[in-house]
Amino acid sequence: MKILKQILVWTVIISIIVIGFYVFTTAKNFSGINSGPKSSNNNNTSTVQTVPLDFTKTINILILGSDQRSWDKSGRSDVIILLNINPVTKKINLLSIPRDARVQIPGHDYNKINAAYNSLFYNDGGINLSIRTVENLLGLPDKSIQYFVVFNFNGFKKVIDALGGVTIDVPEPMHYHSKLGDVNIDLNPGVQHLNGEKALEYARFRYDEYGDFTRTPDGKIHGRVARQEKLIEALLNQTKSLRTIWRLPSIAKAVADALYTNLTPSQITKLALLLKNDSAKDLNIIPFPGTDRYIDGISYVVPDYDKLKEIGSEYFSVKNINGG
Repeated sequence: MKILKQILVWTVIISIIVIGFYVFTTAKNFSGINSGPKSSNNNNTSTVQTVPLDFTKTINILILGSDQRSWDKSGRSDVIILLNINPVTKKINLLSIPRDARVQIPGHDYNKINAAYNSLFYNDGGINLSIRTVENLLGLPDKSIQYFVVFNFNGFKKVIDALGGVTIDVPEPMHYHSKLGDVNIDLNPGVQHLNGEKALEYARFRYDEYGDFTRTPDGKIHGRVARQEKLIEALLNQTKSLRTIWRLPSIAKAVADALYTNLTPSQITKLALLLKNDSAKDLNIIPFPGTDRYIDGISYVVPDYDKLKEIGSEYFSVKNINGG
């Protein structure tokens, strides 16, 4: 019995040491966020203003996936996702906005929404203009979107690899090779486990009859936007797995290298702990109200502007929840 007690005590001690090491390493790796010169367009500086994280209110985070190959190059936002997190219910509302959505850019004319991020197209293009554009589209008051996260292609691949890949059901053959050789996509249909490179191919593919966004007569949304939503659901389910815990240090390192954000390491950790048990059932994906249409020979997704204002009011207005 004495020997068993000693074994139990040493097991607990070793467990504490191991867990402590992982927590320390994870925190240390997270501390690298925004420590480098991630200019991410001319109007996005490497020093960002942090905003206190208030768990008594709903939280809006704008996620932008840029087509930048590196942080010192300008680019457009190929992925535009708005998240609303309720810290009490731990539910998440998600709206994916097609990059070709025809919107009013504040201070400018109508254009595709992804142009708002490009400082080569607009002098004031960048994160701030993208946030103001989304707020305007949803009829939200100024500063309703408190936080942003920007990732580029290389960062996306690193994070997926750090997570150990992602299992996804590829619905159709996906093959495309650009003339410049900068886009090469080769995926066969079926359930498969994708690494970062292949997951990026899945997320980027839009070279079929549905393109980036198509609403069929039955009301269903198809195309790249719908696939990106499925990818998020798969990742949310997968990251609940216990095996991911042991990947935390490498995930933290990949995230630190991959993201440009005004969330601090401490805030990211708090959000991760808050949502640690969330799965796809806690995710409310709101279909984007719009139709694909050509205007003056240019392909757009034309939104239902009035419906988007309703969506903004119902799902993305900042609400005081006061812990209850």
